[in-house]
Amino acid sequence: METQLRRLPKVEIHVHLDGSLRPATVKELAKRLPRERRFPRGFDPVQAVIVPERGTLEQYLEAFEVTVALLQEESALERVAREICEDAAAENVIYIEIRFAPLLHTEEGLKPRDVVTAVLRGMREAEDDLPIRTGLILTALKQEPTERSMEVAQLAAQFAGKGVVGFDLAGPERLNPPLLHRAAVDFVHAAGVHLTIHAGEACCPEQIREALDMGAERIGHGVHLFQDPPTETRVVELGIPLEVCPTSNLQTSPFIEDYKSHPVGRYLELGIPISLNTDNRLMSQVDLTNEYERIADAFSLGEQAVGKIVLDSIDAAFCPEEVKETLREQVRSQA
Repeated sequence: METQLRRLPKVEIHVHLDGSLRPATVKELAKRLPRERRFPRGFDPVQAVIVPERGTLEQYLEAFEVTVALLQEESALERVAREICEDAAAENVIYIEIRFAPLLHTEEGLKPRDVVTAVLRGMREAEDDLPIRTGLILTALKQEPTERSMEVAQLAAQFAGKGVVGFDLAGPERLNPPLLHRAAVDFVHAAGVHLTIHAGEACCPEQIREALDMGAERIGHGVHLFQDPPTETRVVELGIPLEVCPTSNLQTSPFIEDYKSHPVGRYLELGIPISLNTDNRLMSQVDLTNEYERIADAFSLGEQAVGKIVLDSIDAAFCPEEVKETLREQVRSQA
């Protein structure tokens, strides 16, 4: 079935720029760092970003210190954005929404606008050369001051309609509820920018409820949704899509022992719209075909069920309706 799934037109709406570098690119960018910013002698940056099979979300996020350090120049940001699209297109991903926290890439003097422009440039280059459409989501970090999340919200509004399709909140969940960033969320709502929020990834199902109260159109991960039955019912009734990242969830969620114990099986049975995603292709050592294969095997999903996940992913995407219809036609033509 792996060959069939690799040929299947797919959609990915939850993948992090700084979590999806090619290992070879990590090595090359590390060698190009100026002397004062190089890693210590004997430090292997590729090994440092391959996270353990089991751990905490906080441990998983430590790997980003390496990749963020490598992405402080426009050329690096542009290159990595293009390469993610190339890798996705190679497995027949026809639409991808890449997300990243632009303010993390200003440590060496880049202006936030230049950071976003560089990533969009790489994505457009890929669109010009490959059969893939793209959108960019700007992420603010829950653990950072509200002034920073507002700055990202303003960036998202400035670039809306110019390649940026959404705003996101992410980061460590404990002690960092999304409600702290209500002002930034209200700003993007007023600007007409789409909203997705990481919630219930490795703990804290109450954050899913908060995200819904704040108007989130999608939930990033939502692994712990079943632990809050009233909110689960609400998600079912509203048809809120969950951006599920199976391997990443296995690595960070304490109760998921294997793919068969992932609650995505329950959510599919309840009729919740599901998209399957890689989250971080580098850290989790996966591509989207792998994620489809693992979930299809774990829950004995046939072609119809797999096709529904792809179509639900298209419905959940933050692109215009005319683009969605084109994507649906591509999926149906190869069904």
